Amino acid sequence: MVVRSRVKERIEARFPESTSARQVRELGAFARYCAHRVERDLGQYDAWIIDIAPALGGYVTHVAVCDRGAMVEEQGSGHDGALAVWDAMCRVEQRLREPHR
Repeated sequence: MVVRSRVKERIEARFPESTSARQVRELGAFARYCAHRVERDLGQYDAWIIDIAPALGGYVTHVAVCDRGAMVEEQGSGHDGALAVWDAMCRVEQRLREPHR
């Protein structure tokens, strides 16, 4: 089962059920901030789905950006949740900036 951040908007941060309320609040806010930062430069997208989960040796984050029927996805990892979010966001931003996507 997945616990979702309480903010119902087009940027959805999702977490495993075992995630603490503090982690949901803090990592969710950081993930949404990163998505807004990308959109500030590149324009608004239809939807963002950001999955953040513990993994062996740290965390893993999967980001999917949906826009006009197309989807760009990337994954990142890090020693903590914020680093995993940052890694995935940097990768997806690079893909979104590619002219041939």
